[in-house]
Amino acid sequence: MTSTTWLELELFIRSETGIRSSKSVKPSDSLENDLDITGDEADDFMGKFFEKFKVEHGDYDFQRYFSEEGFNLFAIIAMPFSKKKREKYDKEPLTVAMLERAIKLGVWDSKKLAD
Repeated sequence: MTSTTWLELELFIRSETGIRSSKSVKPSDSLENDLDITGDEADDFMGKFFEKFKVEHGDYDFQRYFSEEGFNLFAIIAMPFSKKKREKYDKEPLTVAMLERAIKLGVWDSKKLAD
């Protein structure tokens, strides 16, 4: 049985991203890698998510899950030589399941959502 929370979340994702109904939205989908929600769009999406579902921001940090807009050629070239540069671009995947759990918790708790 599909929960009301899941149905509302799926509808929200589709309405905010334009994902067609023939494409499935799965709990394991990463917002950035699978659903192509990146940069400024990701920032807007998450702002609307927190507002619509009345989820407190808690310890949510945009930089933890998403890369900023823009392309820095020098940073890309330096990546093989700098662990710090690589870590800047290595992001924790934010999945649809994490969004659903945050709704149920009512607060963004990175540790609980990553489990």
